[in-house]
Amino acid sequence: MKNTRELILKTLAMTRQATITKLSAQLDINPITVRHHLLILEEKGLIMTRERRHGVGRPHFIYRLTDKGQQEVTSNYRHLSESLLSKIEQRYGDQALSEIMDLIGHDMAPINNLDAKDNLDGWMDNFCDLMAEQGYQVDWEVNGDRVYIHNTSCPYYHLKQTHPEICSMDRSLFSHVLAKELRFEEDLSAKGPGCIYSYEV
Repeated sequence: MKNTRELILKTLAMTRQATITKLSAQLDINPITVRHHLLILEEKGLIMTRERRHGVGRPHFIYRLTDKGQQEVTSNYRHLSESLLSKIEQRYGDQALSEIMDLIGHDMAPINNLDAKDNLDGWMDNFCDLMAEQGYQVDWEVNGDRVYIHNTSCPYYHLKQTHPEICSMDRSLFSHVLAKELRFEEDLSAKGPGCIYSYEV
């Protein structure tokens, strides 16, 4: 039973998010069994649920790892990543590390399939969906002549605690997907794994 839950966590770590139907198909496990394990994982604070509606009909529930769940799955990778980042910073300096993070963010950006014909709502909603596939939880709002992007769940939050240069990677990634020059507004790491960027409409 425990092994099944570990498989679910690892699958969510790879796919970033999934429905019960998708998890059932990927793991070849009965949907009722999958639902049972998801409830246990949610009670432990390892996963979260998000409701998504597509027109008329029953909503879809999408499951993804929480920060605690990501830490559970990736603790070994995090230690290796922290060591690599520290060595780069020690040898080449923090400015070089920020530049490397910027380049990585550029390389991570998926092919921009946002439809330029979309209105602002459609454009930004598609951006949020695209970033969800990368492990981010992004919301947005318009205030005056600027669009504010709230990154409320960074998949690299724990690395960011010791290496704030990670923010350069996030901003570069978002900028290249949106084809916009983003301005860093606020670091919310004191309140949780988040930060705010903006661009002019």
